[in-house]
Amino acid sequence: MANMPWLVGQGNNNAYASNYQSDNGGSLMDYLWLASGSCESSANCTLPPGTNNFNCTGNDCYYPGTSTTDPITDDNIFREMNNAHISWKVYAQSYAAAGGTPTTPDNGKGTDYYRRHNGATWYSDILSNVSGSANNIVDLSQLTTDLRNGNLPRYMIIVPDGNHDAHDCPPGMSSCTEAQKLNNADAFLDSTLTPVLAIPDFQPGGTGLLIVTFDECGDGTDAGCGASVYTALIGPQIKPHYVSTIPYKHENALRTMLDSLGITHYPGASATAADMSDFFQSQQSKPTVVINSPTNGASVSSPVTIQADATPSAGHSITGWWIYVDNVATYNVGALSSISPGITMSSGSHTVLVRAWDSSGAYGNQTITVTVNVGKPTVKVSTPANNAQVGSPFNLQASATPSSGRSISGWRVYVDGATAYIGAAATTINTNITAAAGTHSVVVRAWDTSGAYGDQNLTVSVNNQPTVTILTPAAGSNVSSPINVQASATASGGHWITGWWVYLDGVAKYNGGSVNSININLAASTGSHTITVRAWDSSGASASQTFTVQVKTLGVNITAPSSGSSIGSPVNVTANASSANPITWWTVYIDSVRSYTQNSGNAINTSIGMPSGTHSVVVRAWDSTGAYGDQTVSVTVP
Repeated sequence: MANMPWLVGQGNNNAYASNYQSDNGGSLMDYLWLASGSCESSANCTLPPGTNNFNCTGNDCYYPGTSTTDPITDDNIFREMNNAHISWKVYAQSYAAAGGTPTTPDNGKGTDYYRRHNGATWYSDILSNVSGSANNIVDLSQLTTDLRNGNLPRYMIIVPDGNHDAHDCPPGMSSCTEAQKLNNADAFLDSTLTPVLAIPDFQPGGTGLLIVTFDECGDGTDAGCGASVYTALIGPQIKPHYVSTIPYKHENALRTMLDSLGITHYPGASATAADMSDFFQSQQSKPTVVINSPTNGASVSSPVTIQADATPSAGHSITGWWIYVDNVATYNVGALSSISPGITMSSGSHTVLVRAWDSSGAYGNQTITVTVNVGKPTVKVSTPANNAQVGSPFNLQASATPSSGRSISGWRVYVDGATAYIGAAATTINTNITAAAGTHSVVVRAWDTSGAYGDQNLTVSVNNQPTVTILTPAAGSNVSSPINVQASATASGGHWITGWWVYLDGVAKYNGGSVNSININLAASTGSHTITVRAWDSSGASASQTFTVQVKTLGVNITAPSSGSSIGSPVNVTANASSANPITWWTVYIDSVRSYTQNSGNAINTSIGMPSGTHSVVVRAWDSTGAYGDQTVSVTVP
């Protein structure tokens, strides 16, 4: 400890284990304990349940009497991450120079690379390249590139070569002291890990976890040191200045890593080993973050509008937000209950983490993955659903997001290749489409000002049934309780409307008679709710519309400008608010600067000058109780 000041300093500031022991003398077996919870050798340990003998020693796993690798087929952390679609890499120093393959031997091509220190290379998953696993072992130089590009995997192992891991002397020295070995290893940790600790996951409120451990002690025999291994746990969720005296081994570290990744299949001894939970700060009540749009796995265009709400822990209020795209902080804002910024992203797949803090200091997260298609609008049809049974005319509602810096310029709806609807410049459409009985192919297409267009295709089956149209509220809108629901219905040919039902989250809340429209109020708690409106006609057939709304104490909806749009200055800003109490005040913030106020009214309509560039527009309203609600959009002024 006296010869590794950087590592020991990190352990002192974060936490370290004072009673951690290696499982075996012999490097490779300890790395196997860290990956599959076994030494994988009946000659060297009592094999834990579920593990088998693969003739492993401290140096290799070979068939007896041969130099042919005996691939380990037991379960391991790499297999579990592949099965869970968790990204991972092993960054091995001197790997490329040594040969750059999983079977590259110790000291390949005269380097100080040790395969026996790279436990991943002995498992059949990697040797058989299952799910491309062999490509997940890369040279350490790739770490700098991945850090710069914000492309770190969720799990990684960093393997220094023999010159930098206290095994051999520092580069250029043929003989050295133990202190020189340790000092050089400490310098390697400092230069390699300091940039990793600078990423958002390791900042206050983050969830990054770094474990630094050693395979063994005492020249490969564990003799003379009681198998004692220094192990530090570093990260924002680790108890500061904590020293654990609980007895731990490598299978406990494996169990801790698996639990941190959310993996519940435990290889070998990790199935019965305790995780190292004493190192972590207790989880108190924290905010709840809900990403309303886009959905996980969605294909979208850039800029991507991230719509999210946060509910604070009891007795507290939301104090701030951060959005991270591929581990890079791209947006932050203060005390808002909801956000909807437009985030510019390059083409391809991205991981988006939305985090909100409350006044307790706790935070909550939600993470999604989106695929960005740059260069054309994205169209989303909210009703009817694909393969729906509908009447004629059937109600069609859709929204479109333009490509970066553009705005939607027009719409067309095609039924079986023929134009059935033409719409002007708007981000949403709500129209009724007439079609004959039978199955039809429907294409909903929107253009933006770049001249590009995006489609959504669906199939509908038209039969003799009524049509239901929702007049208010809009799907996905922010509302207050009670929710005002207005809808109309058109009966099938030769018939009339005979009755209505309205369901809130699957529970019947309203029953109406023989009228062509309804206007009702539904009491609902704060949060997301699904509403289904269904009407019957005298043929006995029925039709329904289902949509989701967000119930807030005070609901604010920005009707213009649309998020992600490109618009000239001054920018017309219109919004409406709903509350059980009178609206008493409005404020519009442009890039967090108060730019407009209004002292009453359920709506605002104003024009605000903005300079060229992309701007965050927050509209907030208060009611007579002091409660407030808001919504945020992003706009670009050419």
